[in-house]
Amino acid sequence: MKKLCQGSILSSILLLFLFCSCSKSVIVSRRVTDFSSLETRIKKHHDFISSNNLKIKFKTFIEIDGRENKLSGRIFALSDTCLYLNVMSSTLGIEVAQVLMTQDSVTIINKVEKNYYSENYNDLKKVCNVNFRTLYSFFTSSYLFSDSICFNSSNTNYQPNFQRFIVNSILSEDDCKSFVTSIFDEYGNLGSTEYKSCNGDIFRAIYSNFALSFGFPGEMVLTSVVKGKKSEFRIQFENISVVNGNVPEMNLKVDKYKRISF
Repeated sequence: MKKLCQGSILSSILLLFLFCSCSKSVIVSRRVTDFSSLETRIKKHHDFISSNNLKIKFKTFIEIDGRENKLSGRIFALSDTCLYLNVMSSTLGIEVAQVLMTQDSVTIINKVEKNYYSENYNDLKKVCNVNFRTLYSFFTSSYLFSDSICFNSSNTNYQPNFQRFIVNSILSEDDCKSFVTSIFDEYGNLGSTEYKSCNGDIFRAIYSNFALSFGFPGEMVLTSVVKGKKSEFRIQFENISVVNGNVPEMNLKVDKYKRISF
């Protein structure tokens, strides 16, 4: 088995994740043409993901040492308070990483190189300027400001020729203003989110194929520009389901791993 270079999986997964066959639901067919209908559509999606534990199966590819590696895994989105991921390498045939994102911190275990990274979001800004709220919205294809929805002519532009809404918002945290642009399609689906941090980092998620259960997209293309370096990942969601029973253990065991930093 070829051993991947030190830290390569961990650094790639960090950039990847800082940015689902059950039956499919009926695709939403009613067009949205006014602010009130759009608010109702977004609120319905937010109420669903915030009151349920979800399991999202995915697959993607990353390039390491010039070779393409197939990854797959599961994302557990627990009632908008926690994200847990386990990542499998189809190339190596083993679990390569576990990721835990809480409202306070993020922890990533590299099971191949036997090390881990763990920081709160203030310290994480040394790598890239994101927080749990932003990460959760990316993974659940949800509007970043779902808890304070308010669309009007001052912040939302409806383009009838393209049948889409463009919403511009400001996220203020610790005297730092970040700019968020959200685009919704003619059915009220979140087509894309672009997050421009006050330190210059940019994260953009573009969603497509809203045919999975509960109106989730089948694909997300995540582009990041961190410290001037651009990366792009394409993630295919294969399955979305509601977890009614037990969820995985949320306490990652790191005692057998060496802590590293970036």
